[in-house]
Amino acid sequence: TLGTMIFALATDEQTLFVFQSTEEAIAYCEGVDVEAGDWIFWDEGGSPLQAEFTTPNHHGRFSIGNGAYRLVPDPSGDALISLLGRFGGLEKNQFFASATALRDHLVGTARGTEHSA
Repeated sequence: TLGTMIFALATDEQTLFVFQSTEEAIAYCEGVDVEAGDWIFWDEGGSPLQAEFTTPNHHGRFSIGNGAYRLVPDPSGDALISLLGRFGGLEKNQFFASATALRDHLVGTARGTEHSA
C-alpha cells in the first residue's frame, strides 16, 4: 500500500479527503481520532481499509498520545462507490475536481478489476 492514493472520510464533517499516499493519510489522521471512529478509509480503488494499531494510543490522566497504525483491508466495510452520495463534500485536492470525477475513477477502477480477474 506504499505510495498509493488513500481516501479518508472525516465523519464529523462528512467530508472526503484524498491523500497522495498511505503515509500522508496516516500523518494527517491522528491515531486517537482514528480509534474514536472519526475517520473511515478506502484504498485507491475504493475498497475499505481499517486501522491496525502497531502501538496503542496512550490515554493518561492528563494527556492523550497518538499511537502508530497501519491501514489493512477491511472485509466487513462498505465500498466507497456505494457511499458516494451519503457525505457532504469532497475536500479540494489535486486528483479530482468533483465528486463526479471521483465516481468516474471508481467505476473505471472497478471495470479494470473485473477484466483482470
